Amino acid sequence: MAISGVGNLDFIDGTMNKYVYLDIRERNLKQSARNLGISRHFKLYQDNDPKHSADICKLWVLYHCPVVIKTPAESPDINPIEHVWDYLQQKINEHNISNKQELRKHLIEEWAKINGSFCAKLMKSMSN
Repeated sequence: MAISGVGNLDFIDGTMNKYVYLDIRERNLKQSARNLGISRHFKLYQDNDPKHSADICKLWVLYHCPVVIKTPAESPDINPIEHVWDYLQQKINEHNISNKQELRKHLIEEWAKINGSFCAKLMKSMSN
């Protein structure tokens, strides 16, 4: 996400591991940064999840991300995307969803409605 909005939404079937995480990054991070108009100066923020800090993922970041925001060990989760997930959950709860296809459809619809002003408010709430 950026002040201008959210990037690509991706769906995971099965268990997330470092290889799935890396695949998502490879398919979406740069494309999302381009679409958000931040491709030359984006900052990657992630927590210390073992998938994020796996050697293969660290190496990929080294070559593909201009800046990485370091997260101290056991720090509170201050990533503004957490507020986007909460908002998305609230929106999804408004629908009567009975299967996986409906869930996916509504997630895509609600994700597309998340606007830049909402994201900007969240991003500006972070300290430098």
